[in-house]
Formats: sequence, C-alpha cells, structure tokens
Amino acid sequence: MSQQSHSSETSLDFADLVRDQLVLVALGEDRIASSVLSECGAKDQLFVGDFPNKEAERQESRVVQQFTRIANVRTNNCTVALLHGRSIFALTEKRKFAKFRHVLLPYNLTALAVLPGLLRYSKRGNLRLLGTTKVPTLRGEKRYLVLEVNLPIRDQRRQYGPTGLTPLQLMQQLSGLRYVALRWSEMMESGEHDGDIDILLDQESLIQFHQRYNQQICTYPLDVYTDDGQGGYNFKSVPYYTAPLAKQILDSASESPAGIRVAAPYWRFLGFCYHLTFHNKSEHVTAGTQVIDASTFHKPHYYPELKRLAELAGLEVPRTFDDIEQLLKKAGVMPSLDLIGFYSRKNEFLKKRYFDRHDIKVGLATFFIRDFGQGMAPVNEVRARLLQTFTILKEGPVTEENRERILEGVRGGNWSDSLAPGGRAEPVYWFVCWDPHPQPLSAKTKRKHPRLDNEHIRLKDTLREEFSGENAKSLRIIHSSDNTLEALDHLTHLGLDDDESITSLAR
Repeated sequence: MSQQSHSSETSLDFADLVRDQLVLVALGEDRIASSVLSECGAKDQLFVGDFPNKEAERQESRVVQQFTRIANVRTNNCTVALLHGRSIFALTEKRKFAKFRHVLLPYNLTALAVLPGLLRYSKRGNLRLLGTTKVPTLRGEKRYLVLEVNLPIRDQRRQYGPTGLTPLQLMQQLSGLRYVALRWSEMMESGEHDGDIDILLDQESLIQFHQRYNQQICTYPLDVYTDDGQGGYNFKSVPYYTAPLAKQILDSASESPAGIRVAAPYWRFLGFCYHLTFHNKSEHVTAGTQVIDASTFHKPHYYPELKRLAELAGLEVPRTFDDIEQLLKKAGVMPSLDLIGFYSRKNEFLKKRYFDRHDIKVGLATFFIRDFGQGMAPVNEVRARLLQTFTILKEGPVTEENRERILEGVRGGNWSDSLAPGGRAEPVYWFVCWDPHPQPLSAKTKRKHPRLDNEHIRLKDTLREEFSGENAKSLRIIHSSDNTLEALDHLTHLGLDDDESITSLAR
C-alpha cells in the first residue's frame, strides 16, 4: 500500500463511514457500543464475539452471534466491518472480505499480522488504504485504519435472509415476487426445515428481493439463482437450469395456503430430477452408476423425495439416469453438452457419463457470432481469421428455419448478456470448422479451460478482445464448442448431424 502512503495522514469521519450501513463488529463487543453506532447513523449492527449462543439471534436493536471461525466474518450481509483480534485474518483471503465496502482495523501492531495479505491485495487494487478514523469506544476515542474494498464478485449465489425469522416467515416476506422455493416447502411450513434454502428468481424480481432483505442484518443462508444466471446468480458460472426449464418452473408456480410459491407438480418433479443429475448431488454418485435407488445418493432423504414428487406429478419413479434423461428430453429441457461441461467440473459421474469418449478425433469445432448491436458486420473478418487456422466446412446465417433449435440447444439456451442491447446477444451466424493440425493444450489452458481439446480454439478469446474495442469488459461476441464432442452436439441443432462429410472427420 506504499503507493497510498500519503493517505495514512487523511482523517475520515467515522459517522460518514457507517451512516446508513449495516455494520459488523467482530470480537469487539468490549470496545464498541451498539448505541454509539446507532447515534452515528448505522442502520443495523451484527456483533460477532464470545457469546454463549452459536446461532445468530436478534437482541433488541442488534444481532449477536458466537465467533467460532474466521468464516463468521463473511456469513452476513454487512457492508462495513470493524475487525479485532484474530478476526483480522479474514483479510488474508479475499472471499472473506469481498462483500464489504470498508474494513476498519485498530491502529496498532495487530495489523502487522496480516500485512503480507494487505500488501498483496493492495497491489492488485482489491484493497486501498484511505486513511484513519477516530472511533468512539468504551475506552475513549481510538484510531482505526480505514480500508476500501474493490473486488468484483463473480459468484453471488450465497445470500442471506433476516436473522430471527423461520424459513416460512422468510418466504412469506417475498410474497408478490416472481420466485420459487425449489425444495422442501412442506418442511418449511411444518417447521421441520433447517439449513439453507434454494430460491429461483427472475431478473426483474432480483432488485425487489434485495430491497426486502437488505434493510436489516441478515444471516440465514439462502442460495439464490436467477432464470438466466446473470450477475453471478448461477451454478458453476452457468445458469442453474436450462432457460426453458427455468421459465416453466417460474410460469407454473403458485402460492401455497401458507404463503410459499412452488412450481406445479410436473415441473417441480423435473426440476428435482435435473438437480439430482446435474448439480452437486451427483458429485457423490459413483462414476458409471446407472441404477437409481435408495443407495444411489449420499443423503438418505433424496430418493424418498424423488418418489414423493413423482407420485405428486402422477409419473413413475425414474429407475435409471437414462429414465431421467428421457424425461428431460421429452419436456425439451435437457441441457446441452456445453452446459453439462460446466456442470461436470469436479464431477466424475458427469465426466464419465457424457465425456468419456475415446472414439472421436480432435479437430472439429463450431463458432457462433453473437449480436451485440453490430448484426452481420463481423462475419467477413471472423471468416478471414478462422481460415488462418481452420478449414471451414459449412457456414451460414441463423435463419427462421434453424433459429429456434440453435437458441434452445446451444449455450444452454441462454443468450443473455448485460453488455448487449436489451440484455440479450443472440447468434446471427455460424461456422463449422475442421482443424487438420490441432495443437495440444498449454499448461495455462489446461488449468483455466480443462474442457478444451485444441489450443487453437482459444482464437475465440483473441477475437473477443479485438471486438471489445474500448469496452472495459470483453464482449463475448464469439461462442464456440470446447471440443469435438460438443461440436458434434451443435451439429444436431444446426441440422447437420446426418452430414457424413462432416461427421466422418471426427471418427
């Protein structure tokens, strides 16, 4: 933080830092009074310290929670943090301080313990020393260092609900929003549910969701997903469901007599089938497993719930993962291979089931130009760049004939992008290519893009940067297959899966 050394002389007003903010005080309950924070304008406060209770609970105008581990610092929705004692070690790992706007540390030798972390993150621009402030404490005014946090948060899935409410009350507070409680609603109504709650929202309801929950201290864990996965409300960097499945779940939802929105039985059942197969529940399923029974999943209540939901939907219980796949395909909500590729990270079951193929050759690739307001203008330039490395086997515009198949089948059916006009960048042109001389992956590519099978496909990253112009963020103007297997899957959506001149190259 040497580049900001002059700011250490800057004196900041403490009230300006905490006014209208949710404030965390970690291991400082013997120093900081809740009444002082309120007088300075703080909206609500969370005191994490040496309290006898393990769970967070509201006590009059504040919330208290026992400090059991460093992670307690981040399991809330606070925006300003005052860290003391061992809690300052939260600054050694960015995910533990990423959601704060400001972090305050006592101006003493304690801060030296995390100096290496402070230096590392300040060099990256993630932490900036703004100066010092005088904090009214029970021992008189004390000086604190003031750090500004600047960390883009890619994963916004974990959110929190107000402390002190039951799961049922949490859901009732969302009345009027277009959301769905994805699982265990009956247990919420009976008071038997504990643990986190999974919620699906559409993007338009997301702002209202935060408005209802972020006016007070929130510590109840929620996993929040949106229909398009934009803004970090996703699973493994991609939408939680395919776009058609998310739409059907939200469109079919109704409010139960107790006040919880749930999907219609058929879509609730399919959503659970999807969850067991493509989310982290299958990470515990032995690779190569086909049969589904009471011993398939690592927790005993999953299979009974599958049977119960099948009965509610008036359908037979799936006996195999093939059965689930057929159900999803029949409903038009089966994920594409490129989407499954993301789901398969750290999931040996999915890798073996969908990608364990040794009978195809490396070299087939598909590229799609997406419309970020420029229409067909990039086609000639992209074609010329592709021809420097690939042989173009087929190409063409997205037409009325193939549009629906491409939109629903490629990229998981999700073409949303906040940088595009109207927030959606649909494909306008496609190429099917063959690389006669595929290149092995570099160590960096293996680490960052393990699903690629050909280093030359990284050309899409170069094209994205070039077409970004002055945009601070890279325009994802090019979408491509990651490997030959995904390219073969894309052929079905392009209506070329019977073209022997293409498919024979991969065999």
